[in-house]
Amino acid sequence: MLGLKNLIEQAQGVQVKIREVQEQLADRSTVGSSGGDMVRVEANGIQEILSVFIERDLIAADDKEVLEDLIVAAVNDALEKSRQMAAEEIAKISGGLRIPGLT
Repeated sequence: MLGLKNLIEQAQGVQVKIREVQEQLADRSTVGSSGGDMVRVEANGIQEILSVFIERDLIAADDKEVLEDLIVAAVNDALEKSRQMAAEEIAKISGGLRIPGLT
């Protein structure tokens, strides 16, 4: 019975650490890009888009379809980097154990 109590306490401790990491991830960011950095998108560690930068020359080119494709690619790149950052931080406290919904 004592072993079960210790296990539950450890699980609760991990939950607290996970919440702390998630709060920290909200303050960390990563940048995805496309088109040779002509489009850059910043996302935080909880997969929120923070900013979008588009080179003026790209806007002046008046090629709507290319611009749309570059924005999508940069957003996907930023979100993938954000997910990787979050997974690495969660792995540090979970000992590499994959936790559904977090990794």
